[in-house]
Amino acid sequence: MAIEIQFKCSRAKEDYLTVDYSNTDKVWIEGMHEGAFISFVLDINTAIKLSKTIRTEINKAKEVSNV
Repeated sequence: MAIEIQFKCSRAKEDYLTVDYSNTDKVWIEGMHEGAFISFVLDINTAIKLSKTIRTEINKAKEVSNV
């Protein structure tokens, strides 16, 4: 079963990220940035670590903006 989530960029209309985890042991992150195609293939553990790190950084940014 293929699950795909697409995130559009608020800064540039053409930029986006797509996260696909239809392959059970890999997470594919693909997208477009300033006209260039980007692609990352992560194992599950690395993808989880990345998501936790991103969440931590978002929480830090929220704390700074609320001060």
